[in-house]
Amino acid sequence: MSALINESMFRYLYNEMSAEEKSDFMSILENDPASMEQFNELREGMECLSCISYSPNENSVNKIMEYTSLDGPTIE
Repeated sequence: MSALINESMFRYLYNEMSAEEKSDFMSILENDPASMEQFNELREGMECLSCISYSPNENSVNKIMEYTSLDGPTIE
C-alpha cells in the first residue's frame, strides 16, 4: 500500500479533502479491497477514540503545581 493512500485515508477522515478529492479517493478504495478494509479499520478506531475523554488525576495535578511553585534558579 502506498504512503499516498495512507495519507489520503487520514486526510479523508479529518475532513481535509475537497468534495472532488473525496469522490476520487472513494473510487480508488472501491477498486482496492485491501485498502478499503484498512480504511474501515482506521475509521472504526477513530470512532472509538472520539468517545474517550481523559482527565488528569488530581494527585498528579497537585504534584505538578507543587513542583512549579519551588524556587528554581533565576536568570539575570
